[in-house]
Amino acid sequence: MNRLPQELIDRISSFLPKHDLKNILTLTTKFRYAAERYSSAFAEFTINERNSEKFLALYSGHRLLYLREVIFRPRFSPIFYRYEPELSCRENADELREKDESFTRQIKFLFTTLRSVEEQAEENHAAGRYRLSIYSPTRLVEAKSSRDCLHHHYVSWRVHLLNPAELPQIASVRSLEIHNHGYEYPEWHHHESKLDLRVIIDLATKLPNLEYLGFQTGGYEWCPTWAEEEPAKHYEHDWEGPRRDARHDFASAVTSCSVQLPSSLKRASMDFLNPLVRTIDIHQGKGLPNLVSPAQTDPFSSSLRIMSNNLRQLRLRAMVDGSLFWPDNDAASFWPNLERLEVMFHIARPDGKWYFQGPGGEGHNAIGFEITDAFYPPFEMSELDAEMDAIQEEWGDQRKNDGNSQFRITPHQTSLRPLLEGFAKAATRMRSLKQALIWSPLSWFPNDDSDDESEFDKYDMDDTTDLAWGIAYAEPGLPPGTSLGPEPFDLCPSRQLWWMVAQWRPDPELHDLFQRIGRDKHGQELRELWTEDIYGDSLVYRDAMFEEFMFFHDPGRIPLSR
Repeated sequence: MNRLPQELIDRISSFLPKHDLKNILTLTTKFRYAAERYSSAFAEFTINERNSEKFLALYSGHRLLYLREVIFRPRFSPIFYRYEPELSCRENADELREKDESFTRQIKFLFTTLRSVEEQAEENHAAGRYRLSIYSPTRLVEAKSSRDCLHHHYVSWRVHLLNPAELPQIASVRSLEIHNHGYEYPEWHHHESKLDLRVIIDLATKLPNLEYLGFQTGGYEWCPTWAEEEPAKHYEHDWEGPRRDARHDFASAVTSCSVQLPSSLKRASMDFLNPLVRTIDIHQGKGLPNLVSPAQTDPFSSSLRIMSNNLRQLRLRAMVDGSLFWPDNDAASFWPNLERLEVMFHIARPDGKWYFQGPGGEGHNAIGFEITDAFYPPFEMSELDAEMDAIQEEWGDQRKNDGNSQFRITPHQTSLRPLLEGFAKAATRMRSLKQALIWSPLSWFPNDDSDDESEFDKYDMDDTTDLAWGIAYAEPGLPPGTSLGPEPFDLCPSRQLWWMVAQWRPDPELHDLFQRIGRDKHGQELRELWTEDIYGDSLVYRDAMFEEFMFFHDPGRIPLSR
């Protein structure tokens, strides 16, 4: 039995159910290794400062090879209103600095521990290969109290990672995922703190063998639309200043650290609109901030193009402009290895304008307002804060959604065309492109917030919040996506363009740009399908057509199963 090679024992053990793996656990050392590996007992570990010694004991050897995911949930010290009668309504600069220092210390602990395990395991075994999942930091806040101030529940200031250069490199992490989240408990609340977006880049540069980057963030930016009336809007409002700064910090990090991003990074799912429902359910008649100024084009969008230059698969959901696809220099060549691309763009532009308008041109002239020093949260309690606290105490919790006017379902030609033009021009130069999709989620739920007849009553349309608009491409022999088109999929021998755009049509020049995608590689033959060819001339349903595109399951995630 001892003469059998480890590879053969591993192969045999891979077919055994878990109860049989227990029986071979003490047979021989080789069988023990195989049983530990295929039982998945050591595949996942949620690490914290209390169990770090256990983590070191378990994985500082051959078991590091069986580890598939490390989960880390940083937390800040809790708030007890009943024990802190002098608790300030607003966090001051010192408290914000303490949160930055606490988060930095926790991340440093995590990376130091992972590096220690790696160094000990590498003495006799190969490096590990696992997913590192980090969640946004949370704070436990006492929920039921006469002094329960909601200002501590919704903090717009971002949490920063200080001195990221001091973090050790971790060779075993092949997949990095960063998630936002929230909890609700009857007596206690875990309230999420918002991470500065550059944390994503700072962590990725410390993982030299990173193959996949995935994150979910940003849904909290749209909290004010969850309730349009005071005082709920006052509390949930994400202040525009920190929101803009986070986007610009991300762009600066990419610009300064792009050469440090691992060359092994080939797949990414970057979701800046999570959860999607909160970014869609907004009042489309209200003004939006200009998150681009003082720049002329969005530095955040440009940085996304730079950081994804070497990717093979990209799923992106964000508020972007045309600089994502096409820089000022038309001679530039980029994304030489990209095979699959999905871009879901928000209906609003980063500069506060909109990509869509009402069916009769409603809202076409909207522009973004400039962000000044007045658009940052105060460090001390203001008269308005005190007034809102008094109203909240008298009325009770008014945080609810009474309905937001959503009417932008028709492309705004002047706003949307540069984005589509950039996408088509970039896709034409993607030599390896197999599938591509650009789309936006839409909703029709008009509401003028008055008792008078709505200006939208003249449109004979049923209310629905599950619509979409988009264009898909596929090379010969592939469908544009796993949910586009009738079943079974018609694997066309030529290139395909699917125009899920209702009655809208591109101008001849823009149409020609899309028709060029894949032409140099696959020839002139092209099949084009329009919405009415299959579904009629109305907008398509989002869930059926776009939510289950080719990256419904994130591309390249390291599986947890054996």
